[in-house]
Amino acid sequence: MSNIAVFGDISTNGIDGSSIWLQSICNVFASEGHNVSLILRDKPVLTSITDGLSSKVKIINPWRQDYSEISSENTISPEDLIILLTALNDVEVLDHIIMRAPKFLEELHRYTMKARNYDLINKVDAYFARLNIFSEDYDLSVLSSICFGINRLIVQTEQMRDYAEQLYPNLVGKVIVLNPMIPQTYEIDDHKISNKIGHKSVIYAGKMDTNYLIEDYVDNAPLINILGFDVSLVGSKFNTVKTDKTFKSRVENKIESSDIEWIKILSREQTIEKVSEATFLVSIRDKHFDSDNEISTKLLESIAAGTLPIINRNKVNIGVVGENYPLFANSFAELEFVIKQFPLTIVNYKKVLRSVQSRVDKYTFKNIYDRQLKNFYEKNIVTTGPSCVLEKQKVLVASHDNKFLNQVLLGLKDNEEIEIRFDNWKTTSQHDQELSEQLLDWADVILCEWAVGPAVFYSQNKREHQKLLIRLHRFEITTEQPYEINAENVDSFIVVSDYIKDFCIKNYHWHTDMITVMPQFADTNHFERSKVSGYKYNLGLLGCIPSLKRLNRSLDILEELRKIDKRYTLYIKSKMPWEVPFIWNKEDERVYYSDQLKRIESSRWLRDAVVFDSYGNDVAVWFRKIGWILSTSDIEGCHTAVAEAMSSGSKAVIFDWPGAKDVYSLNEIFVSPIEAAQHIIDNSKFDEYQIQLQKEYCFSKFDISKTLGFYSNFIFSKKTS
Repeated sequence: MSNIAVFGDISTNGIDGSSIWLQSICNVFASEGHNVSLILRDKPVLTSITDGLSSKVKIINPWRQDYSEISSENTISPEDLIILLTALNDVEVLDHIIMRAPKFLEELHRYTMKARNYDLINKVDAYFARLNIFSEDYDLSVLSSICFGINRLIVQTEQMRDYAEQLYPNLVGKVIVLNPMIPQTYEIDDHKISNKIGHKSVIYAGKMDTNYLIEDYVDNAPLINILGFDVSLVGSKFNTVKTDKTFKSRVENKIESSDIEWIKILSREQTIEKVSEATFLVSIRDKHFDSDNEISTKLLESIAAGTLPIINRNKVNIGVVGENYPLFANSFAELEFVIKQFPLTIVNYKKVLRSVQSRVDKYTFKNIYDRQLKNFYEKNIVTTGPSCVLEKQKVLVASHDNKFLNQVLLGLKDNEEIEIRFDNWKTTSQHDQELSEQLLDWADVILCEWAVGPAVFYSQNKREHQKLLIRLHRFEITTEQPYEINAENVDSFIVVSDYIKDFCIKNYHWHTDMITVMPQFADTNHFERSKVSGYKYNLGLLGCIPSLKRLNRSLDILEELRKIDKRYTLYIKSKMPWEVPFIWNKEDERVYYSDQLKRIESSRWLRDAVVFDSYGNDVAVWFRKIGWILSTSDIEGCHTAVAEAMSSGSKAVIFDWPGAKDVYSLNEIFVSPIEAAQHIIDNSKFDEYQIQLQKEYCFSKFDISKTLGFYSNFIFSKKTS
């Protein structure tokens, strides 16, 4: 497990959403066996937050610790934090530093650049509470300066991840979506519900903030009393209102002159217990929150505690409690009606509560960790068992292009028993002969990506004690180079499909026992994101060049669909043919694409229904709007884009390219655009169970962990004679 330091520009001397987050992030990692150290920002005065920490969390009080001296009096300075982190890292060797502190991150980055010591910043997982086009310029400027140095970025919503990955492409695959967390949900029995109904009450718990309409809550207390409900309020922290200097004193006076029960300070656990006793929690916010993507922790905690919340009807809240939730109110003017129309019986209350508790269960510590954190914080390197290796395995990677292997290499580099060097060829046949021979003398294991020049060279020159693995995609079978490979010197071949395997056996006479079929991997967890509205009517084509991708078939499908339903749109994410010289220099390719573009402009069915999106690595973001991924090519190796899209929850339309049925055995295979279009119409309903089945299928067949495990086992396995 990992050594994790946590720091926030947050006071633990009071209870609010930020300090609750700090407590939760520590507890969720500690509960999964990680070694967690929380560094306090302020000299401790109150212990409401720290008392709620797991006993497994080490609390580092900067003013009482043995790592370094602190010059600050009450609040740690960025300079002191850097010194403390450096000392802590020297002693405990930190794996991760989770920071929710833009000001401190900025200073850490500045220090890193000046000192040319990247150890700390490279371990930082930076949390930004809000990150969108409406964010303050300061936060964005900080992220812009640190994004190339940090390990990962942590955000709260898919929308924020989308924005970050599109703004900073280098962060693709390095952004964690971390929703608000709750310890657990509590089962509420009939007796407790009976008490809620017999002693009716409403409660507000949280900040005193104009955006949270706290004054409206206080002003409406008499009306709530008339409806037969007691009114309670938990919280004492007032957010400053620059335009209303009397806000705090005015609200305090109103509360003190009312019949509201005002409890100023409670621990998180005590607050949850108090909320659990109420009939309803009121959390009606200003309408500008309706366009916000933030999930309310207060909402989750209320439901978990067994109390139904009265909340705004917006897309985020609907996503949490469901479209048919009966206690939506967009203003306090609607509050009376909402309360009156709700049948306050044990049966009804229990029914609604059970429904929403089942929906928020995914936000519990355990589920949040398994869904959103485990994949990033637990190394998935697979070994053959307890290590008995005295020296590092010297692994040589030889290729003209490692783009399809990079993620596997990152996984292998995590293993301290492996040393990796590279023989990077200029082309499939050009290389530095002297360097290749030096590396050959050095290596224990040779991994050749692509069955081209490097595979030929090393198969003809490898030593008897060395092991050689060659991975063949599809491109290679269009060349003559695989014929030159000395298969007798190869320990294992990887091919991407059964079709390719059969081709190799028939044409190269490689022995079947030497060949493992393993489709090109996909980081399936990276693509599992929520879809955007209207995605079911969106077709996606990822890559439309060269012409064998058969853009014309995709247009045929779209044309047929739009004759029935004009909501269908085709999104194409690809380089354009004129951006790739070796394609555009071919006359037949130029003619083909000119014809397709003319067709789009002239067809009443296609005009305004085809969108060309920018080429880039923000594919996971793009998949969020895609309901149907198209695989219309004449030939593919295994077309990994399909597996990636299916992992995102898109359905697939796959044509009968050679080997398609073997690679995607779960899917129907098509031979004509008409039958493909009819399939889309007939299957327009996206069944959650079926979507989950295809996600599990993609994980079992394509997930990177399978490929990583194969490579690791090959590296550490004994050479057979």
